[in-house]
Amino acid sequence: MSAHGMLGRLFKTVLKSPLERQREDVRRLRELSGAIDQAPADLTHYVLRGELNLDRGEHALATADFERALELAEKLDESKGWLVLEQVMRDRALYGLKSARGALRQRPSLRPVANVEA
Repeated sequence: MSAHGMLGRLFKTVLKSPLERQREDVRRLRELSGAIDQAPADLTHYVLRGELNLDRGEHALATADFERALELAEKLDESKGWLVLEQVMRDRALYGLKSARGALRQRPSLRPVANVEA
């Protein structure tokens, strides 16, 4: 491939329209949700989906994914099943959770409505 062709592909990838980025995000969310359905004990998919939700401004969904990833990491810790990838994913989940909770604290309107009594 020529340098001109490679540069063109790079610009096309980087300079996607908002609609193209949104479609890509939805596709990635579907794939990650499918991977979670296939391997619900794999914390990596929860972290990746949480990061994607965080990027999309879906802080409550991101928080839920990061919390689930940390629950799974705790189970690994108890069973001494740690590998390097799991340690990295745990750290990313902690960082993501801190970011998502910080965004929810700054903008209370982003919090999900739960346990509302009439």
